Amino acid sequence: MILDHRTTSVASPGEIRNDRRPSARQRGEAVVADSIQAVVDALAMRLGRSVAVDDPAIRLIAASRHFGDEDPLRVRSVLDRQVSPELQQRLLATGITDWTEPGILNGDGQFEFVPRLCCPIRCNGILLGYLWLIESVDTIEEVAPDLIALVQEAADTIAVLLYRKMLLHERERSQAESSLRLLLSPDREDRARAITEIEEDSLLASIAHTTVLVAEIDQNPGEDGTVALEATAEYIERRFPPRSVLTFVRGRRLVMLVSGARPLDDTTAQELATQLRNRFVQLAASAPFRCAVGIGGNAQGLEGAAESHRQATTAARAALLLPMFGDVTSWAALGPFALLLRIDFDQLTEDLPFPGVRELLANPEKQILVESLEEFLDRAGDAGRTSAALHVHRTTLYHRLKRVEAITGLDLDNGLDRLTLHLALKLSRLNPARPA
Repeated sequence: MILDHRTTSVASPGEIRNDRRPSARQRGEAVVADSIQAVVDALAMRLGRSVAVDDPAIRLIAASRHFGDEDPLRVRSVLDRQVSPELQQRLLATGITDWTEPGILNGDGQFEFVPRLCCPIRCNGILLGYLWLIESVDTIEEVAPDLIALVQEAADTIAVLLYRKMLLHERERSQAESSLRLLLSPDREDRARAITEIEEDSLLASIAHTTVLVAEIDQNPGEDGTVALEATAEYIERRFPPRSVLTFVRGRRLVMLVSGARPLDDTTAQELATQLRNRFVQLAASAPFRCAVGIGGNAQGLEGAAESHRQATTAARAALLLPMFGDVTSWAALGPFALLLRIDFDQLTEDLPFPGVRELLANPEKQILVESLEEFLDRAGDAGRTSAALHVHRTTLYHRLKRVEAITGLDLDNGLDRLTLHLALKLSRLNPARPA
């Protein structure tokens, strides 16, 4: 299910606080949108034909009124503001992303569209969209040069407008990322400054409730991984109402703050985290990255966002290190691991008073003993259930446990010794430096 304002508990468009003025970017984008529409309408009136402008992902930016030349695809794209994923792939596969001048795109009966003149919209070499004109010819040479000149002139004008919009978006995005980093800082003064910035610049529509999600990959991302994380953030942002989400990408981690008038419920949070992870996996399919997503707790207002971020980071780490949690987990599901993951492993190794425990965990030849011990302790010392789970005779299990006692110097009939071994086992699972 696509996550949007109908399935989230964040503020819907009708709940956006009316005491907040539009941001500078929003005001600028409104002016740009009006200007693009004016160019499209003027070209359509001059030619007496329908004109449309899409962004690089074939999502509608502007469309003129119809002049009777529209096909079923044009009608659907105006109503839906985008085309189906299948048609999007079909169109992009024609190579139009590399076009630098107008050309003819052949029709396709399967998708109910007739031939079109496609004029790429570029500024400073950047592809910003496409201008479409329905044209019943087979080659660009059959199109009148005067018409091509008019279309190219309109595309060049729109290109400048879209480039300006892109700069406005990048400027505010940079500002929003900076404010979010400060908001999640451990320094109280940084957080107070961030709250002021977010409120004054109307970066969020409602700040009543916030939840932080963290997506983390298991290795240095490189350029491809970073691009995939950034594209994932943008993809998820588009599924929310305006000013509901702030994100940033740093290193191996994507951080997303979701705000709204109501708390993000558990089901929606899990769905969002799953979509986030799946989108990254799809975009980074050619790279061997493993991605895990952690969900922090709901916080009242912006003041609790830093704590939600800490919780989400811990949950993402647990998901990366412990298969039992899968690829998506929440802070609330961590149980005792929420505490264990905060331990300094280097200091723990130095302070561990039982060298035999270290020997047991570090020796690959003794892993069958470790697995048997962990199964035994996880089942509260029930030898019957443990031997059944391990598919071994009880006598074999008892023999293995006796060897554990001999190696560690601990007594499995002693409750404190059991606790020591159980903690050591769980901590070894969380230690990135543990032996393979």
